[in-house]
Amino acid sequence: MNYLLFVVYLLVFCWLLLQIPFIKKSGIDSKVILGLFLFKIIAGIAIGWLSVHFYGAGNDYWDVNREAWNEYRLMVTDPGKYLTNLFTSGYPEGYSGLFSSYNSYWNDLRGNIIIKLVSVFDIFSRGDYYINSLFFNFFVFFGHVLLYRLFIKLYPGNKMLVMTGCFLLPSTLYFSSGIHKDGMVFLMLSLFIYILFQCLRQNKVTVKRLLFAGISLLLLFGLRNFIFLALVPATIAWIVTENTKAPALRIFTMVYLLTGILFFTAGLVFEKRNPPEVVTQKQAEYLRLPYSATQIYLNPLQPNFSSFAVNAPQALNHSFLRPYLWELPSKALLPLNIELAAYQVLVLLFLLFRKKETGITDRPFILFALFFTSTLFLLIGYIVPNLGSIVRYRSLYLPLLITPLLCNINWDRLRVKN
Repeated sequence: MNYLLFVVYLLVFCWLLLQIPFIKKSGIDSKVILGLFLFKIIAGIAIGWLSVHFYGAGNDYWDVNREAWNEYRLMVTDPGKYLTNLFTSGYPEGYSGLFSSYNSYWNDLRGNIIIKLVSVFDIFSRGDYYINSLFFNFFVFFGHVLLYRLFIKLYPGNKMLVMTGCFLLPSTLYFSSGIHKDGMVFLMLSLFIYILFQCLRQNKVTVKRLLFAGISLLLLFGLRNFIFLALVPATIAWIVTENTKAPALRIFTMVYLLTGILFFTAGLVFEKRNPPEVVTQKQAEYLRLPYSATQIYLNPLQPNFSSFAVNAPQALNHSFLRPYLWELPSKALLPLNIELAAYQVLVLLFLLFRKKETGITDRPFILFALFFTSTLFLLIGYIVPNLGSIVRYRSLYLPLLITPLLCNINWDRLRVKN
């Protein structure tokens, strides 16, 4: 029965996609859209199947699905509690511990948001993981479409390259397709960036855009508050650049220098709000987790500028360059190693065969993408001692880097050279 339901829902969603004006206006042929959507659904099935067969029923994706079924039963038996428990803290400290990873309302909220969403899907799926994955990825698919519609305006005439960067990057496609917060983070981040791009491009702010931008930021704060914080300087620099005639790179550099100064000096004014201490504590919490097959060594951080400066090369190496092609603590990393090596080849091709008219430093959005993703990559490198987790976390931001890279390589010149 579940197989039949899955097919029926899949057909309904395929039909719906072709009726939605936002999808129609993307300029992508209907058959291609359906093909890309099916890739997304297959990725969702794959991550669900592989996770349960390699790690058993006790893994993040299936745990979310199981907890969602418990929430669904609560919906049926105690609707009042179901509607309020998302906003209730059962901890003695109440709503403190905003950045804590243990015994914190805010830490639990990250998973509870997704659990609550999937519990609504359970009305139609009766708890079936793969049907829930279908529902989940129907919505997350819009994140890919949002990025495509943004990048195709920046790089018209590069349809296939933009499509590849926005829909088909393997790790992005894979990790954003599991029933977990990654997919929702990807969708909300894409939504916020697209709305901001439209507002600045058209010089027009509407109530509808403000509403959707507010929802996306609120959910990002609940799901991963450090992404919300990383968006602040990047967004300010982008807005200032678009509204002044000053060189874009100069503005971004100044905003980030000021942000760095505030980061390391805020604790002098607000003793209980010391940003370096928060990052240091986060690293310590990751290091206390059970040892993983893909564990790597991290230099212990201290909450001061010199420690962060000394550890920056290691952090950047971990986020941008690892796992190395030959680094295989687990065979499951091999496809991801190859993918990262391919991106590194793309960087080399860009340096050797880039288009003359790239104008990267003159495009505020591209600088936004570079500064924002580099900030997150640096943070990931500082705190995460696990290659598997590093690959998963950075996958959500790869389209912002790889799509411009693909579109700024002079492929015609490269073919002539060959």
